[in-house]
Amino acid sequence: MVRPVSKLILCIDFDGVIHSYERGWQGGAIYGAMVPGFLEWAVVAQRHFDLVIYSSRSRDDAGRLAMGRWLRDHLAGWEGKPIELRMSAEKPAAFLTIDDRALTFNGDWCDDAWRPEALLAFKPWSHK
Repeated sequence: MVRPVSKLILCIDFDGVIHSYERGWQGGAIYGAMVPGFLEWAVVAQRHFDLVIYSSRSRDDAGRLAMGRWLRDHLAGWEGKPIELRMSAEKPAAFLTIDDRALTFNGDWCDDAWRPEALLAFKPWSHK
């Protein structure tokens, strides 16, 4: 039996990457707008990758349902090509992760970037 070739997984965080998250955590409420350009980017990216949403909200059914409702509402007026997004309850074995609160490890724990003071000074794009 021949297995179909699957696409590499892009793990995409929700808050601050898809959802604007400009007011931070508000008791679990998803209140913000879609980050500009996400839908257009997703149309192109899905040609090459399986787009999987994984967030701290993903750990329970209520969080995944809330993200799903928000996405459905924000996709309702979308007139572009269909977008396939998948939710995951567990962090997928991804080729790459897109997150507004992550750093790429460079193989050197002695690099100044890993000093606690540097880490404490980190700010996501939405707070710069």
